[in-house]
Amino acid sequence: MNAMIKKAALAAAIASAPFAASATDLVGGGASLPALAYVGADFTLTSPQARLSTNAGLTAGAGYLESFVGIGSIFDEYELSTGNTASYCQTGSGTGRRVLLGAPGWSASGDCRDYSASPAGFSGLNALPDFAGSDAPLNASDIATFQNGNQATRDNLVQVPALGALIGLPVNVEDNFGNPITNVNLTTEQVCDIFSGDAQVWTDVGVSSSDPITMVVRTDESGTVFATTQYFAANCNVNYGDDFVTSEDFTDSYGPSDYNSSVTASGNGGVVAAVATNSGSIGFANFANVDEAGLAYALIEGHDPATASSVGYATGDLLPDTVLGDVDLSTGLPTTQTLFSIDPALVEGCLAVINPAAQLEGDYPIAAVTNLLTYTDNNVDPAATRDLFKEVISGSSALPVGFARLASGIQTASENIIDNCIN
Repeated sequence: MNAMIKKAALAAAIASAPFAASATDLVGGGASLPALAYVGADFTLTSPQARLSTNAGLTAGAGYLESFVGIGSIFDEYELSTGNTASYCQTGSGTGRRVLLGAPGWSASGDCRDYSASPAGFSGLNALPDFAGSDAPLNASDIATFQNGNQATRDNLVQVPALGALIGLPVNVEDNFGNPITNVNLTTEQVCDIFSGDAQVWTDVGVSSSDPITMVVRTDESGTVFATTQYFAANCNVNYGDDFVTSEDFTDSYGPSDYNSSVTASGNGGVVAAVATNSGSIGFANFANVDEAGLAYALIEGHDPATASSVGYATGDLLPDTVLGDVDLSTGLPTTQTLFSIDPALVEGCLAVINPAAQLEGDYPIAAVTNLLTYTDNNVDPAATRDLFKEVISGSSALPVGFARLASGIQTASENIIDNCIN
């Protein structure tokens, strides 16, 4: 069934359904990492790539591109089962949280735009969003931002882990005869050498190409960056004398690295596009985006993200009423902090996080957890938001390669939070 026929059939079904009169259009945005799972691959067919995926008739802004929610995606299944729609803008985790928290100058009604320009919001009709996605969990500073921002009208916060995802290292490198090299297999030390800038040309890391290494530097604050720099901090600092710090900002993680050559890009899709168009380049991005684009990618110590099963976090890895604390400067790794230590009044059992240390323990070494966030009270349609979150966490829709739903115990705990806290 092609997209136009499917959309027409869906519209007819909704028009005759008993819930049509109360159908809700939920507006959200944030992390680009889960986009392929949430909304499908339609946005990859636009040029420049669309950030906004919607079936609700929203627009990314004058002159910018938007796309439909793709058939078979999680949000599409949600629409089919409830009659509600959910729009998603790929702003990056940092901007998504700012909009949800009510940071000064950020609003859900700002233009989502596309990957030709920085987003200003989620393209919503109202200043407050319905939900946000972030691959970096809330931290103590985020709580303060919320208390001084949207808490005035939305009371408190909900955070639940949604999906596990793997992060790949896309490469675009040719041998000295101009033939693509597709069998790059790096050791941990070689990965550290590349991203610290110690390796300047591909032969420095055993790849048969005299091309200079071009680093694709991600510019937006991102949970993908958070998970990847956590891997760097855990593996490169003690073993190889580097000084990586876990951060959502890649340039803050290692300071002014002396790369042979570099280009900048925003979002997972932007990084993949930059690697595809720059010979000799390497970056890091959600593996689903790398796979969707058909790019070559590097294995790490022989581990292949296409076949790994490293997102099976245990129920004990779920930490209730916990946020990220300061980075431990002796290790570069994140710490955690209880909500009680920030403000006992915030402890409602509504905010949970996967222990970030668990992300370092899987088969494939660079893994992330993407989270869903909303408010505890005064949501526009609490039932619609609860249904959306449950569809993401425990729905039956197929996921792109590189994604996995979390363990059943974590799903159950998250659904209990959803039922008890979203009002």
